[in-house]
Amino acid sequence: MPSRPVRSFVTALPAAALLLAAAVSPAGAAPSGENRTFTEVATFAVSGEVAEILAVTPDGRTLLYTDSATGEVGLVDLTRPDRPRALGTVRVGGEPTSVTVTRDGRYALAVVDTSPSFAQPSGELAVIDLRTRAVVRTIDLGGQPDSIALSPKGSVAAIAIENERDEDLVVGGVEGGLPQAPAGFLAVVDLHGAPARWTADRVELTGLQGALYPQDPEPEFVDINSRGIAAVTLQENNAVALVDLERRRVVTSFSAGTVTRPDADTVDDGSAVFDDRLAAPREPDAVQWTRDGNLVTADEGDLAAEPSGGRGWTVFSPTGTVVYTSGASAEQALAAAGRYPDGRSDDKGAEFEGAEITSLRGTDYAFIGSERGDSVLVYDFADETRPQLLQVLPTGEEPEGLLAVQRQHLFLTSNEGDGTISVFQLGGR
Repeated sequence: MPSRPVRSFVTALPAAALLLAAAVSPAGAAPSGENRTFTEVATFAVSGEVAEILAVTPDGRTLLYTDSATGEVGLVDLTRPDRPRALGTVRVGGEPTSVTVTRDGRYALAVVDTSPSFAQPSGELAVIDLRTRAVVRTIDLGGQPDSIALSPKGSVAAIAIENERDEDLVVGGVEGGLPQAPAGFLAVVDLHGAPARWTADRVELTGLQGALYPQDPEPEFVDINSRGIAAVTLQENNAVALVDLERRRVVTSFSAGTVTRPDADTVDDGSAVFDDRLAAPREPDAVQWTRDGNLVTADEGDLAAEPSGGRGWTVFSPTGTVVYTSGASAEQALAAAGRYPDGRSDDKGAEFEGAEITSLRGTDYAFIGSERGDSVLVYDFADETRPQLLQVLPTGEEPEGLLAVQRQHLFLTSNEGDGTISVFQLGGR
């Protein structure tokens, strides 16, 4: 596990960040006049080692998390959000990388990495009966899975089969460079009927327009909209693909483009001063469909030479047009709240990795997770062209999974660095 950077004291901020500091307290207080404040009501330590990705049953009462270190999916009673209670774990025979729950609440679907090596990627879908807490079926996925998403109607699941690269392998003079065979793809699982009848298909993602390495797509994250279109980030390729799940084919793809700006902090020098030039591909990780039919990406960075990554987040149209980009404002918000990780300035900065879009109590929200800032930015997302920052939420170390739960108006993060789950409630105690 990477060492944690020491947060620096903010010694210099541009005028915009100073104005933000007046609006966002160190505890992340929302602007006055409206009770849209998320308050942390509990921190839950998992029984194993890490908490990576979260899912919840449709009734909002049972939380699930993946623990790749112990090879388990954990269950937590969320009936009392301020008092989460462990319900046990289920071993899945490998490293679970993501999990979701069927619409009827009967089964948890965990994707499991069983790869013996980078050159021989393998994985399976573990179907867990939530009544008996036992794996009742496994489905061979033909490669190493990373992310799973369920369609809104629950009839199909899409799984990003990354077949991840060996970061120690030198390709073209680049350590961890691409391409590295075998190529990843999108697995599509038909969920009609009982699990014994479920079948998995394969959608190829090679040769796509906008991808930097078309023969090695490296799919990372997937989300599905109400029309059955899966958005898939190809992180190291700095691209996004859209897949029609009914027809099992790619309908379009586009480059995520380059961030070029003069107001980044690219120097690890003990202070957050946003006056350096940054030109880097976004390399998006998480992706989420929005209510207006756009796409939100968390632009973490990955393969490009340092300093790299978009260091913020972006709203794209389905054709790849930039509808909104956070620019420097996301990292400046962290700095204003004392959460900016200056020790990562010469690398990928705050590493915005997670995204969650939801509506709670009639307000549309966008949550953007900073892995290195140990924080989540909360935005009013009513206008997707002009999101308004509401809070900076401190979390546990390295928030990986972000999850909104409609019941009791909750927002949760799974924190990979310290094996905790942070539980926030709209309106708080």
